[in-house]
Amino acid sequence: MAREYRADIDGLRTVAVIPVVIFHLGTALFSGGFVGVDVFFVISGYLITQTLLDERGTWQQGLLDFYKRRVRRIFPALFVLYLAVMAAAAALLMSDQASDVAHSILASIFFVSNILFYGQSDYFDGALDSNPLLHTWSLSVEEQFYVFFPLLIFFTRSLADSRRRQIIWAITVASFLASVWMVYRDPSAAFYLIPFRTWELAIGALLALGAIPGPRRQWQAEAGAVLGLAMIGYAVLFYNKATLFPGASALLPCIGAGLVILCGTGWKTLAGRALALWPMRFVGLISYSLYLWHWPIIVFYKHLDARLDNVERAGLLAASLVAAAISWKFIEQPFRHTPGLSSRQVVLRGTGAMATCAAAVFALAMVTSYAYPISAQARGVLAYGERNGRTAMMRTGTCFLTTQNTFDEFRPDECLGGGATTGSATGKPRVLIIGDSHAAHLYYGLNQTLPDMQVLQATASGCKPLLSTRGAPQCLTLMDHVFNDYIPKLRPDVVIVSARWLDGDVPKVAETVAKIRQTVPRVLVSGPIVEYDQPLPRLLAMQIDQGEPIDKHRNGQVPGIDSRLAAAMKTAGVPYFSMYHAVCAPNCALWAQPGVPIQFDYGHLTQQGSVVVAKQMAAEIEQVAAKPSVAVAGPIQQRP
Repeated sequence: MAREYRADIDGLRTVAVIPVVIFHLGTALFSGGFVGVDVFFVISGYLITQTLLDERGTWQQGLLDFYKRRVRRIFPALFVLYLAVMAAAAALLMSDQASDVAHSILASIFFVSNILFYGQSDYFDGALDSNPLLHTWSLSVEEQFYVFFPLLIFFTRSLADSRRRQIIWAITVASFLASVWMVYRDPSAAFYLIPFRTWELAIGALLALGAIPGPRRQWQAEAGAVLGLAMIGYAVLFYNKATLFPGASALLPCIGAGLVILCGTGWKTLAGRALALWPMRFVGLISYSLYLWHWPIIVFYKHLDARLDNVERAGLLAASLVAAAISWKFIEQPFRHTPGLSSRQVVLRGTGAMATCAAAVFALAMVTSYAYPISAQARGVLAYGERNGRTAMMRTGTCFLTTQNTFDEFRPDECLGGGATTGSATGKPRVLIIGDSHAAHLYYGLNQTLPDMQVLQATASGCKPLLSTRGAPQCLTLMDHVFNDYIPKLRPDVVIVSARWLDGDVPKVAETVAKIRQTVPRVLVSGPIVEYDQPLPRLLAMQIDQGEPIDKHRNGQVPGIDSRLAAAMKTAGVPYFSMYHAVCAPNCALWAQPGVPIQFDYGHLTQQGSVVVAKQMAAEIEQVAAKPSVAVAGPIQQRP
């Protein structure tokens, strides 16, 4: 029996997709817009479970009918997107990039792109942000869920409803607890992989199974729906890239979505009526195509003009909406309602379409590689954008902790030259570098350039050396150790404070340095370095083979942050080293030496680049070290 159409759920889809699109446009308006995907997961789990519960007949026929609907729902628009993206990649990108896009498409066709992106995601892999198929990770998660979940529903038909609900509850709780644990151990795995996302889809399934009690009075339904939207809104507005996610943080948007669905089941609420208004409903109807098309449109436009202003962002939003409407009207709708084909025929044709699309993408990638080869010189430059050498240079996993490391892997004897209980074993002046990866990339050059000093290192990814810092557990524990144990007790001769500073960090840096100077008077603040919208080796290769100008790809905000931080340190009487001027005065250096880029990605220094900058920094450090020291006892208390 057909279920009643829920217009409010189409409106909820709008609440999910618009924040995702605006977040991807790079505005600060919806800093937590990525949680829209989690709302989609809950909606999907609810609707699909309803569909599965309505299936009759044998489990084999039920499974065929289910996959027939999935093929008609997602394949047509998705495969048109794949072919369009591959054609655009062949026309606009270098051939190796087009090949990477082809690999992403192939992984997405077979619904394993989330696994591919997880394997590619490390702290430095900003190149994922320019992958036009990155957003397909969520489709892969859904389809992986719908491999095992229909079987679970069909094979538990004979069980009592209460028993079936208990099984789904157990899966939900286990997946949630695993997500909470994994987000601390390996955030990328928690983000991309199905075991740690299952609970979000399962919340929707529990709603469809009636496993969560609904409101009993109108006012409860009204309040619950408003509360649900408020929970989603809070996450959209106040979460950001620094939020530890998913894990427990994903509860807010998921429970919010669940409340909206629950309180609209059997009740007509004001929130439900608002969601059912035509504009909300229409965007919800095209939300699948909007999700598909917006990200490739943004990525390819940024390839041509990376510096988006608000007018361009509005234009890209409009273009995405138009593309989505066209896709919905002329691709989605006709295929969803094509009569005359059995479930088996639709599934077989869908399988054939997967193979055909994969072959077409592979062939186009091969033709592109043959027609537009990359020169040997460009290939040599691109090699510096690979991961080789970075681990040893930054001492990754020991003195530079990434999200894959715990604090227990930090080695005080190696990184702090004598641990936390003794001074320098060499008798040399000790120079301690603290901060994030923009501190870690200084270690190699300073260690080479300052043979008469002992260079020490306490760094972690995304870990700003501030008293009120935020970050992963290994970051917080490391900074607490440095501020409240190592510095007060061991008192290194010079402390270098370095990070990828933002405007909002300027007053916090001054406050932190003032506290450090109570114990170690000799402190040097290192400013932000020049940044690019793509890895510098990629831009240099494009310049070599295509004549691409580099200047237009520089981040225009860095000079202003550098100036304001320099002024604040001057006012505070704190020595300041401008990384930006070290690289960009009078003109931005691109090469550390012939054939060797000064940076290996958007902003981190290569080994040779680290030495180039360290030679300029060394004089400043020696001046700071020569100043008289007046020690003041007392630990540096971090704010909670």
